[in-house]
Amino acid sequence: MKTVHPHSKFFIIGNANEQNSIAHLINEDDIIVRFNNPNPSCALMADWVFIANGYTQIRHLAIDHQFFKSDTQIFFRYSKEDIYSSRYQNIPLHKRIKYLWRFPKWIKHSHLDQYQINTIPTDIYQHCATTLGCRQPSTGLLAIDYICQHYPRNKIYIHNFTSEGWIGHNWDDEKQLIHKWITTGNIIAI
Repeated sequence: MKTVHPHSKFFIIGNANEQNSIAHLINEDDIIVRFNNPNPSCALMADWVFIANGYTQIRHLAIDHQFFKSDTQIFFRYSKEDIYSSRYQNIPLHKRIKYLWRFPKWIKHSHLDQYQINTIPTDIYQHCATTLGCRQPSTGLLAIDYICQHYPRNKIYIHNFTSEGWIGHNWDDEKQLIHKWITTGNIIAI
C-alpha cells in the first residue's frame, strides 16, 4: 500500500481517450487514480482504482489488471450492506440476496482479493448525491470528492474527464460541479 505524503500529488485519470501524456508530471510519491477497467490509451499504472460494484456492474464488468500495480488499493462504490438495504439503488429483494452471495465470488473471480479493499464512505456518497440532486453520482465524481475531503492539503489533478458515459448519471450537473471545484482551486484540470 502506497503512503500518501504531504507532498504527494493525486492524478485522477478519467476513462476518456488519452490526448496527451502527463507521465512527465508524476513523481514517485504521487498517487495515480484510475477507474473500473482503465482505458488502455493512457498507460499510467494505478495506485488506487475506484470500481463500480453495483448489482448490474458485477455481472458485466470484467477487470483487467494490466494497469494495476501490485500494491494497488481498491475502492468500491458500495458495501454489501448498501446493496442489501437498497441505500442507493432500488433492487428487488431476491436480487439483493443474490448479491450477498455473488459479490464475494466476483471479487475472487476478478482476482481483486489480492489487493487492499476499501469502500467509499457513506458521507462522501451522500455529499455528492445531495450536491447534484441525483441518486447516482459517477464513480469519478465520488473519487474526486473523496480525495478532496480526505486530502485537502495535497494537490489534486484531473485528466481525461469528459463528463460523458452511462445514461444514469447527471453528467451536465457533474460537469458544472467539477468546473466549480476547478474555479475554486480544489482541483486542477490538465
